[in-house]
Amino acid sequence: MSNYETIVGFEGVYLEDSWVLGVHLEPGLAVLEVDVVLTESHPQYTAPSAGEQFCYRRAQIRFEEVSSVCWTGQGLVKAAVDATGERDFGSIDEFEVDGDSFSLEGDFGRLEIESRRPGLHLL
Repeated sequence: MSNYETIVGFEGVYLEDSWVLGVHLEPGLAVLEVDVVLTESHPQYTAPSAGEQFCYRRAQIRFEEVSSVCWTGQGLVKAAVDATGERDFGSIDEFEVDGDSFSLEGDFGRLEIESRRPGLHLL
C-alpha cells in the first residue's frame, strides 16, 4: 500500500516498478537514487526505450531537513546486477505518508524518515 501520490511532484510516477540504485544519508539529508518510471500523464514522459517496458528516468528522491532516520533490514539482500553491469536494490514496494513521517520499504530494507515533504528531482 502506498500513498506517495499525495506529495506534490510525485504525480505521474510509478514507484512500484522503479529501481533503487542507492541510498545516501548524511546529517539533515536522505537521498534515494532511482530509475523512476514515468507514466503517460507525466509531462516528461516519452515512449519506452527499445527493450524496456516503461519510460525510465534517472532521478533522486530527496528528503531535506531530516530530523530522524531509521533504516532497518539493510544488507539483507545483495544488489542485483543487470546486463549493463548496473547494480540495483529492488523496487519501492511501499511508500507511506503520514504528515511529516515517511516510510519506504523494499529489498533495500525499511526507511522511516521524519522530514519536510520530499522532492523528486529528475536528472
